[in-house]
Amino acid sequence: MIRIRLLLLPLILFLASCSGTPDIEIPEEIASLENLTVISASVEEVPELNPERVARFGDTDEVIIGRMGRVAVDDQGRVYIADGNRYVIHVYEPDGSHLTEIGGEGDGPGEFRRISWVQPHGEFLHVLDGSSLRISRFSLDDYQFVDDVVIPYEMNAEGGYLQYPGTFSVLNPDTYLIHFGVGYSTGGDSAEKPRIGGRVLKREEGNFEEGTVYTFPASEALVRRGEGSVHIMSTDYNRKSHISFDGDNTIIHGWTDDLLFKMHDTNGSYRQAIYVPYQNTSLSRTDVLAEYADREEPWISMVRNDDMPETWPAFDDMLTDDEGRIWVSLFTEDPDTYTWLVLDPESEEAAGKVIRPREWSIIDVRDGFLYARETDEETGLVEVVKYGISLES
Repeated sequence: MIRIRLLLLPLILFLASCSGTPDIEIPEEIASLENLTVISASVEEVPELNPERVARFGDTDEVIIGRMGRVAVDDQGRVYIADGNRYVIHVYEPDGSHLTEIGGEGDGPGEFRRISWVQPHGEFLHVLDGSSLRISRFSLDDYQFVDDVVIPYEMNAEGGYLQYPGTFSVLNPDTYLIHFGVGYSTGGDSAEKPRIGGRVLKREEGNFEEGTVYTFPASEALVRRGEGSVHIMSTDYNRKSHISFDGDNTIIHGWTDDLLFKMHDTNGSYRQAIYVPYQNTSLSRTDVLAEYADREEPWISMVRNDDMPETWPAFDDMLTDDEGRIWVSLFTEDPDTYTWLVLDPESEEAAGKVIRPREWSIIDVRDGFLYARETDEETGLVEVVKYGISLES
């Protein structure tokens, strides 16, 4: 069943400005948050940004990427693209020229079975193999393997759910924040809602610190359990948890039902929040069923029998740039595009917006450039495109 967040009795928060900002109705549980910044301008009034294409990364005359996986960008503007077919990471210069490749298929040092996460940080490229749960480090000077650490994880499925290491953030050269996602098992169906969490891993010791840094509601999914089987499906209308981690070691969490983003430190303590009043787009059950009409069983029945919400989520995805701004892709009345809204935690005005097809997704924004994953209209190939973009800090 879809969980719809019920708002408490609202109160009126009066925002005064020289431009005559109207009174805005804000739910009480949001208005009561400490250090709350409310961005009051309507999305239509936010100035549109015009990114200019400057480089592309992907297939070249010498390199063919079998299946593009994780993508990352370092402080020098070099781009790293994981190839899910060959189990290597391609390295590109800032101008798009191919430099080298890292790794290969296998279980030895510097080899992978499944490249789940890639993050340049400091002097190293950190890579998580989701199969072996091993984080390997490679030198950013010569791209040679340096060392690795295995995440100490024991699967424990209780009540039909289990947490598993999904991604990580580098806190410092010796410390990772491991982000645990949620999986589903065939047995049990707990009344408790599943939750995601984060724990600190010390590289030298190879052990977790005591306790959990954070815990948030897990993303919703359609789950059907049968005898010895489980079917799991995530739809666009399911509400989801999104976590972003900025360069100041701030954990930002958003639940897609609204545009509320809470910021926490690496001890899990709340710092501040941003809220944008937004009217979610109405959801048509008929339109949703039409989108899934060509699916096979049990998927079509899972959607047909679901108690869908009355609206789409407020947003689909989010990330933070190198200046700490939040980029969030809004669901709007246009079913073919997302409006990427740029929010500054230190401002009561949105910094800008970018409107693009839904297949277009932002990977990173840093040093005046935006990196996006998109499909070339002529070749049909997926590639990473670098855009120049101007934003006032």
